[in-house]
Amino acid sequence: MEHNISSIVKVAISICAKDGLVSETEENRVFELISKRFPDFTQDAFNRALDEFFNSEQQIEDYMADITDPELQKYTFELAVDSATSDGLDIRENIAAEKASQIWNLTNE
Repeated sequence: MEHNISSIVKVAISICAKDGLVSETEENRVFELISKRFPDFTQDAFNRALDEFFNSEQQIEDYMADITDPELQKYTFELAVDSATSDGLDIRENIAAEKASQIWNLTNE
């Protein structure tokens, strides 16, 4: 399950990073929301996911492909939008979120 949670983190961070910066506010919000849903996902595991993200050449679609459960896709999308909005939603973040929504066939509720 940690792999799936790590992929959720990476999708959210991918969207948050579309404005050119992942703020501390966004990182904190991702971890806060992940911790509520998955209390066993530790700060160390979160930091590993961040390190993997920043050291990777993968694109958001690669991380999205790891999340196949529709409920987790919806949760990931909502977490990503909430986190990206935490410091002001940039148009580039909004476009990335919309792309994710379309790939997963979600509606922005």
